Amino acid sequence: MRARNPLYIMAKPPQEVQAQIAALPRNDPSRGPHLLHVTLISLFDLHHAPPEWLPATLAALDGFVAAPFPLAFDRIENRKAVTLRTREPLAEARAFQKALVNHLLREKAPIMDGTTPEPHITINYRGDRQNAQKIPPIGWTVDEIILTESIVGKTTHVEHGRWPLHG
Repeated sequence: MRARNPLYIMAKPPQEVQAQIAALPRNDPSRGPHLLHVTLISLFDLHHAPPEWLPATLAALDGFVAAPFPLAFDRIENRKAVTLRTREPLAEARAFQKALVNHLLREKAPIMDGTTPEPHITINYRGDRQNAQKIPPIGWTVDEIILTESIVGKTTHVEHGRWPLHG
């Protein structure tokens, strides 16, 4: 199996929100609540990237300035995995993602993948074939971003830095 260590910029819910999510019956209890996150940008695979890419990304993020933004999810959906989502446009989150990509491009940071997925939280990586369901909104204000390496197949996140948002 080919080693994969994708690098993401993500937001993690605070502990009280992690607990709310962990209590959902469709959440996979075998994954710790500390792994719950929203991927804001997929950057590149660290395992296959030149060694200078990580320091260049860290330097670019040091100069990023943005305001905190709200996130809230009110649906559980089964796509390839079970996820928390919303039908709301999440305009602030999408504007944040766009500003972050623009900043990284301006700073010439390597963003090989550079995708900005629709904000969601995966709560079970194995689909459960159940229908979508409405839930009371679960949300928080994102006030920091985290540069995280995912060790695929090991259920492990390696944090490379955190940046507070203030606006």
